[in-house]
Amino acid sequence: RAQLHGLTEEIASTGIHYVRCIKPNAESLPAKFDRPRVAHQLRCAGVLEAIRIARLAYPNRMPHLHFVERYALLAADLESLLGNARAAGAKGDKEALKAEVRVLLDRVVQGGALYQLGISKVFFRANLLEQLEGARAQTLGVQAIRLQACARRWLAQRRYVTMRAAAVRVQAAHR
Repeated sequence: RAQLHGLTEEIASTGIHYVRCIKPNAESLPAKFDRPRVAHQLRCAGVLEAIRIARLAYPNRMPHLHFVERYALLAADLESLLGNARAAGAKGDKEALKAEVRVLLDRVVQGGALYQLGISKVFFRANLLEQLEGARAQTLGVQAIRLQACARRWLAQRRYVTMRAAAVRVQAAHR
């Protein structure tokens, strides 16, 4: 856990840099810069959109269906939410999937300013994804403890029934 925390702090302290090769002109001549061509290459590579989103401070993003599958356990009605989202994803119904994402976000995130819903992805402000991961880990921990308790109860009950049956057989043999 300490290693993970240290790694997270190190990643947060570093600046992310991307290197993209952009061809400035079709003739590959030096000192010639074709502005529309460069703008088109940047647009097609998604750089302009990434810069726009980064300026709005939404550094983390996740596809809608992946978000619902990962964080639906934080909502009370897990099965219906997850089932509806998977059905919408299978049909390719982006609006229905987006509606399910909105329902989940309204239930698990306080404050709509912490995220933005895109056409196919959810964009998160800094630290929101870490908070959701923490809540998910806590929920999974609680569920693991419940499962262990049920398993221990079943084993103890089975042991008791076996011991009781053995005691009845010993008593019957003694009589």
